[in-house]
Amino acid sequence: MGKRNWFVVAGFCLVALGVSGQSALAQQAAQPPAGDTQAQVMEEIQLTRVAINAERQALVTKGMDLTPDEMQGFWPLYRQYRLEAIKVGDRIVALITTYADNYETLTDDMADKLLTEFVSIEKERARLKAKYLPKFKKVLPPRKVARFYQIENKMDIAILAEMAENIPLAR
Repeated sequence: MGKRNWFVVAGFCLVALGVSGQSALAQQAAQPPAGDTQAQVMEEIQLTRVAINAERQALVTKGMDLTPDEMQGFWPLYRQYRLEAIKVGDRIVALITTYADNYETLTDDMADKLLTEFVSIEKERARLKAKYLPKFKKVLPPRKVARFYQIENKMDIAILAEMAENIPLAR
C-alpha cells in the first residue's frame, strides 16, 4: 500500500477506534498491510464508515432512554440527520486525502486551500446541527434534545481528538 493510501486508511481506522474506544486495535494498526490496492483502500474506508455509523447509533440508543412514542419520531429524523452528516464526512475524507497527497510537498497555497476547506467543513457541521435543532425539538422534550446533542458532540470530539493525535502536523 502506498504511503498516501496508508495515511488515509490509518486516519479512518483511528476515527473508528475513537468512537468505539478499542485501543488494542490501534496498536495492531501500527504497520500498514502489504499489497493493498486502491480499491481495497476505498473498501476499507467504506467499511470503517459503516462501523462508525453503527457504533454511533448504538451509543445514541444507549444514551437516550427514549419512550416508544419518542422513538417513532426520533429515529427517522436521526437517520435523515446522519445522511446529511455523511455528506459532511465525505468532505472530511476528501480533505484528509488531499492533505495526504500533498503532505510531503505541501506548499503555502495548498495549505491555504486545505485550511479554507477545513473551516468551511466546520461551518457546515454547525449549520447542520442548527438546522436539525428545531426538528428534534418537535419530536423530543428539550432535555432529551440537549442529551442527544451532548452525545453527538462527545462522539465528534473523540473522533476529532483521534484524528488530531494521529494525523501529522504540516511541515
